[in-house]
Amino acid sequence: MLKIGITSNIKEYYKGYIDFIDHYWLDYFEKKNINYYLVPNKKRLSKKKIKEINLLIIPGGNDVSNVLNTSKIRNSIEKNLIKICFEKKIPILGICRGAQLLNKSFGGKITKIKKHMRTRHNIFFTNREIIKKKFLNVNSFHNDGIKKNDLSKSFKVLASDKNKNIEMFISNNKKIIGTMWHPEREKSMQLLDNLIKYMNKK
Repeated sequence: MLKIGITSNIKEYYKGYIDFIDHYWLDYFEKKNINYYLVPNKKRLSKKKIKEINLLIIPGGNDVSNVLNTSKIRNSIEKNLIKICFEKKIPILGICRGAQLLNKSFGGKITKIKKHMRTRHNIFFTNREIIKKKFLNVNSFHNDGIKKNDLSKSFKVLASDKNKNIEMFISNNKKIIGTMWHPEREKSMQLLDNLIKYMNKK
């Protein structure tokens, strides 16, 4: 049975913090009747949840490069989870911010890019082992991106935009996929269905 873990976004609230999740994901899990666990931004509790899943999703949120304390907390938790999942061969799907963090965690870089926030653009597939199309028109909600030469050596490119910024990649062992757009925010859920199905069969 598929059991998905999805990491939490985090924000300050009075003198403490609140973990939360985008309702696009909740709507998807509810519609597809998927068992999921919200992985908290606490080291011991997050490690405990990993034992109960067979796919980890690291969704979007604030920029990885953000200097806010909340971003540092989330980065620390998710980097630790990436390490655990890699060691235990648990598949990881990184969405936007999640893809950026995956690239950095494996030695790649991210860079500020222009005209990728709250827009749509075409992406072009150089490898069609997952998505069979030549191109897709996708949403875009990020300030940071991955340039062609900044992708980790652990990954290979699946799709890029017209300026050769990386839009989708996969790990050499096929256990990790990153997308710079948000498939959960598209009208059709077919692409997200296919991604999860692909990762669950490995």
